[in-house]
Amino acid sequence: MHIPDGFLTLNLALTMWALSIAVLGYSIKKVRENGVNTAMLGVVSAGIFAAQMLNWPIPGGTSAHFVGGALAGILLGPYAGSIAMASVLIIQALIYGDGGLIALGANLWNMAVVNVFVGYYLYRLLSNTNRNLAAFVAGWLGITLAAAFAGIELGLSSDFKYNIFITTSAMGLWHGVLGIIEGIITAGIVSYVHSSRSDLGTETKVSKKALTVIALMILVSPVFAYLAELVNYSEPLENVAHQLGIEENQEYSGILPDYTVPGLNDYLGTLISGLVGVGIFISLAMMRRHASAD
Repeated sequence: MHIPDGFLTLNLALTMWALSIAVLGYSIKKVRENGVNTAMLGVVSAGIFAAQMLNWPIPGGTSAHFVGGALAGILLGPYAGSIAMASVLIIQALIYGDGGLIALGANLWNMAVVNVFVGYYLYRLLSNTNRNLAAFVAGWLGITLAAAFAGIELGLSSDFKYNIFITTSAMGLWHGVLGIIEGIITAGIVSYVHSSRSDLGTETKVSKKALTVIALMILVSPVFAYLAELVNYSEPLENVAHQLGIEENQEYSGILPDYTVPGLNDYLGTLISGLVGVGIFISLAMMRRHASAD
């Protein structure tokens, strides 16, 4: 769902930047007023980053990965959740060239605003009835609506050359199906947190168990990359663009382009890239913790 540069007109991209900055700026203000568990924020950010590297092939010619916006909102609240997702998306764009820099405002809006806030409020609305069902619906509908917004943005862009009905239908349909997996994973993690880790939200240190799970995801990420590449499966947005004959125009490819290390074997590069990303998020969490302590 990461929109690359070349898909959105400049005026539309700037508009999405303005909207995202407004919401994220307000989120930062609310987090500063209410405080934030920096350890939890770091673990959730690192976990979402690691989970997004697990790209598994789906029958039909596409691949999927967990996005995690609804989960971030449920675990951290909408304001800290949006900041966590924004940090993931910014690192992905700057370090790995995943999503365009000009289009980053749109990606922030779709995944760090729509996905997080929709997921959070759906969960709050339904959780009194059935917590697991609420988490599933939040994960499924949050990512589906985020994809629909991406479709709207593409449809409004004259650079994409197809009307809003086609782009919204294509993005919404793909992610409406793939969102079932998002919902299942979200419900599973929320169920675990509430049944086994009621103290998770109050921990002030980075959990060793959480780091172990994150490390395991990074260790197996090259396998998932290999499987998706083996069957030549691409992400939904790439498939939609290919079907419509649209090519991205992204000049900046990142320091570790496409989660690889130039000059190294691709799968070793994926492993190193994952470790670098997780290290960044954990380091930022530790820095915030020390800064707040001072």
